[in-house]
Parts: sequence; C-alpha cells; structure tokens
Amino acid sequence: MHRHQKHLEVRRRLSPAETTVLAGARVRPGQDLVDLSQASTLTSAALWAVLPGGSVTTLTPTAEALQRIRPTPENGHTWGSVWDLTENPVPLPDASVDAVIGRSLLGPLLYPRRMLIDIARVLKPGGWLSLCEPLLGQSGPIALDGLSAREIAQAERVLAGVRPAAHTFTAAHAIGNARLAGLLPVEHTQETVTAPIIGVAAADTALRAVGPAGESAYQAISRVLGAAFAHRYAEAWRSTARRRPLLLQTPIAYLTMTKPESAT
Repeated sequence: MHRHQKHLEVRRRLSPAETTVLAGARVRPGQDLVDLSQASTLTSAALWAVLPGGSVTTLTPTAEALQRIRPTPENGHTWGSVWDLTENPVPLPDASVDAVIGRSLLGPLLYPRRMLIDIARVLKPGGWLSLCEPLLGQSGPIALDGLSAREIAQAERVLAGVRPAAHTFTAAHAIGNARLAGLLPVEHTQETVTAPIIGVAAADTALRAVGPAGESAYQAISRVLGAAFAHRYAEAWRSTARRRPLLLQTPIAYLTMTKPESAT
C-alpha cells in the first residue's frame, strides 16, 4: 500500500475517461482517495484533483502476497485476485476514505460482490465509488485478411475463455451487486471507445503482449487451436495492418455509486 501526497509530474490534459471517473467521484482538494485500478492508472490524474491537502492511496501486490493467492480458474495470480478473496480484504480501516476510483476493477473478478462489500466498508458515509469498466463481451471482432468469419469467431471464443468473468461482466450485474453490498447506484453511462493499432510492429506487439491471464493472445490461440492456426492468425494481423489501422472497438461503462449517509 502506498499513500501519494506529492505530485511531481508536469500537469497534462486529462483523458475523457479520467475526467468522467473523477467527476463521478465528486473529487475535490483535501480529500483522501483510493485508486484500485490495475497498475494505478488513475492515480496521476486523481492527485491533481485532491491537492493541496489530499492524498491518493494505491495498493500493489507484493511478491510475497502474490505467492499466497489461490489462483482463480480465469486469470491465475493477477491483480484483483489479491482482494477477490474474503481472507484478503482491502487493507484499509473502516470508513477511512472519501472516494474510491477504479478502472477495469470489477470485470476481471470472479466474485466482484466481495470487492464491493469491502469498498463499502472503507468508504465514509456519503462517500463515492466511480468506475470505468470495459465491456469485453460487447467488443466487436476485427475483420482480418485471409480469415473467415468462422475462424475469427473461433479465436474470439478462445480469448473470451481466458478471462471468462471479464467477458461476461455487465453494468447491470455490477449495479445489482452494488445494491447487495450496501451501495446506492447513482448513474450509469456507456460509450464505445475506438483504439487504432497502426502499423505491423504495433499489431505484432498487441498480439504478443502478455495480458492479465499471464499469456498473450497469440499464446492462448496457439494453446487451444494449434500453432498452425496461431501462425495464420498472426499473419492475418500483419497483412491487415499493412493496409489499414486495426480498430479495436470496446464499449466502456461508467458507474457511479454512493455509500448512504446512515443505515436508516
């Protein structure tokens, strides 16, 4: 756990996702926030919003902690599993923070309600939870040179099988779990984000980048569908990238919730 109270970077323009998440958390100077994003991706933006006088706490699994985590069927020893188990709660006192923010926080978890229960515990009465969650199950497949729609669908099923919880996650499911955890849903919006992959080198890097499950898309496809299919799939990525950018289109859900001022 690390508590950030100083900001040394040059101020930059916030991304639309950062702006939306911080606005949802009603962030203002002097507050104490927790960023539960994978790799603490919202911390820099949050610090600009809470300083002076505030802080942003991040939680990073240590090597020792990772060795004690029981792997989940979907993603093994990964970020998020640290607090996906009831015996490993978020290591913060009850009612100790003004807001919790997160990006890709609930989607990868087998049991997101456990996380929401713990978030409700650490929030002060009237505190806010603001999340940005990719809806991978609604992502559009990329048309690739030399592969049929059936073959592309085969590869998509493999990738969904590596992280099944992330691909079945929905905003409605999160809202239902939030209510059961004692949080009140306030707002839910959705937008589709298009991320272009430009050039062969970038396409190759994206295909072979190791993801949260501990293997790359290329490795997962090779493991399930065979090395020959994986080679054809990679060549299709390269061939398509030579002609045009590969467009990854993923719907993003923004969820805002609050902890009631009192139990009555």
